[in-house]
Amino acid sequence: MKTEKNFLVSMPDDDYHAHPAVGHSGLVRIMRSPAHFKEYLDHPPEPTPAMQFGTAFHTALLEPERFSQTFVVAQKFDRRTKEGKAAAEAWEAENAGKTALTADQMAAIEQMVANVQQHAGAARLLANGMAEMSGFWRDPETGIECKCRPDWLVMNGDQIVGIMDIKTSYDASANGFSRSIATLGYDIQAAFYQDGVKALTGRTVPFYFVVVEKDAPYAVAAYMASDEVIEIGREKYRAALQLLKWCRENDCWPGYQPNGEIETIDLPRWAAKFEIEE
Repeated sequence: MKTEKNFLVSMPDDDYHAHPAVGHSGLVRIMRSPAHFKEYLDHPPEPTPAMQFGTAFHTALLEPERFSQTFVVAQKFDRRTKEGKAAAEAWEAENAGKTALTADQMAAIEQMVANVQQHAGAARLLANGMAEMSGFWRDPETGIECKCRPDWLVMNGDQIVGIMDIKTSYDASANGFSRSIATLGYDIQAAFYQDGVKALTGRTVPFYFVVVEKDAPYAVAAYMASDEVIEIGREKYRAALQLLKWCRENDCWPGYQPNGEIETIDLPRWAAKFEIEE
């Protein structure tokens, strides 16, 4: 008998990213401009140190058994001496293929994981589920192949009852993180993933963010995306898919001003508001 687990597959992260279907990261980039999307496809960015740290934290929290196989604390050796050089070479051979973390990074990750586990709401979401499952579907309106890879699927038996994404942020407060949702395209991700899971299972489930601050004390907050967040994100990603369809059909990938027009520019609204104290 098939369960909802069968509609999503376990596969290596590299294989998922190599699949030609479009994911939410690509849709966020095409909303900046098709030229940025094309550059992203043609020259995938190398992981930054911040991204590598985020990956290490995700793995420690969601796949702890894989964490020790993938990450290791860097050791210091005096390579100026024969003994130190030999010890360094032996350590590197023993840990070949692993990503080295500093002792401070490892301590931070351990505290971040502990704080998430101590947050009642986050712990409840993590109590039963599956990490890093990949799903693929074809958008019926545009015919574009789509993909998603939720950090965590919240399960009740064999049923998916929620989608959870882990975010690191400098500000996990409701006000701070709501700004991150707007500026970083997290609303697009929430709507795209929710609709992707519906396309695969026929069911609409809530989308949750578990947010951990990057600096001590590594405060944690858990949020459920509101109907408004989902609706706005859906409008954005639907427009992005239509734009991608047009770009592919016309083999045209313009930047900000496709016709070379000259626009009038204003200050952002927040900068135009000020009060004169008497």
